[in-house]
Amino acid sequence: MKSKNFAALATAAGLSLIAAVAVYSARAPWTVSTTGTEKLMPGLQTDAGKVVRVVVTQGGKTTTIEKSSDQWQVRNQDGYPASADKVRTLLTALADAKLLEPKTRMTERYATLEVDDPSGKNSNARLIKLEDADGATVAAVIAGKPRLHGGTAGAGAAGTYVRMPGEEQSWLASTTISGGAALKDWVNPRVFETQTEKIGEVTVEVQGEPPYALKRGADGTHQLDPIPAGKKVKYVNMVDNIIEAASFLDFDGVRKQTASEEGKAGSVTFKTDDGLTITLKVRREKDGTWATIDATGEGNAKKTAEDISARAKGWEFEIMPSKADTMLKKQADLLEDAAS
Repeated sequence: MKSKNFAALATAAGLSLIAAVAVYSARAPWTVSTTGTEKLMPGLQTDAGKVVRVVVTQGGKTTTIEKSSDQWQVRNQDGYPASADKVRTLLTALADAKLLEPKTRMTERYATLEVDDPSGKNSNARLIKLEDADGATVAAVIAGKPRLHGGTAGAGAAGTYVRMPGEEQSWLASTTISGGAALKDWVNPRVFETQTEKIGEVTVEVQGEPPYALKRGADGTHQLDPIPAGKKVKYVNMVDNIIEAASFLDFDGVRKQTASEEGKAGSVTFKTDDGLTITLKVRREKDGTWATIDATGEGNAKKTAEDISARAKGWEFEIMPSKADTMLKKQADLLEDAAS
């Protein structure tokens, strides 16, 4: 090949390469040269103060966390207080996150990284939108599964897979981005917890049945007291299960307490050695099983009772039906003939 022709071909090839790079750069939101330094949300550090609403869509379900005065609330749970620490953790993670490395652009592979369409019923992807007081979007991202490996930026680095809404390119971001559409992601789902060995006495009242008591004996175990003549407890763990179920309360949903007596199932009251008294009142409805909490305390337990009341007063908590079934056992269901 003549040198003149070779030079012409080389020049043409070089121009083609430059054109290809230019086209790719125009289409790609970030280039490989910026990975590890490019911010996921470049303006969020300065705009974080504008955020008054966090809207998370996951699996077709949407949860909205909204700031009212100085308190964050779960809007779709009647405004139940959200954890300011959890909101702060999310905003900090998003503001600090950097793009470590590009991942797939193929739609069929999004679900593997959990950056697929968050509106899909079975999707684990989370569309996180940050909004200002006017409802305008300050920033948004589709956050996927975490990568837990340690290491330096790039291969092996820990972080979260992400994709910007409307973009094909997915990325590994440098921080752990927590928070989904589940209520437990934004509140502490445990209202109270008490050590069972500190519970001295429990009174169980099942609707339509006479109340009965469970008391801790000298050996530290709880027993039905008194046991009717000619009867015995079927299984010792049935009593233990009632004590355990009453000693804490986790919830799956929450709403403002109503005055309704519909579905009234019964109540459980227990007293602890340090002066704490808690009463759980349970109602069964078509939409779930609900419990209210009343806490009082004397001496060292006074502050504990006040803390529980601050979280529980005026609210009704959705609990697992199995928990209610365990706590509200009829006395007859605990017993069998002594001769059996």
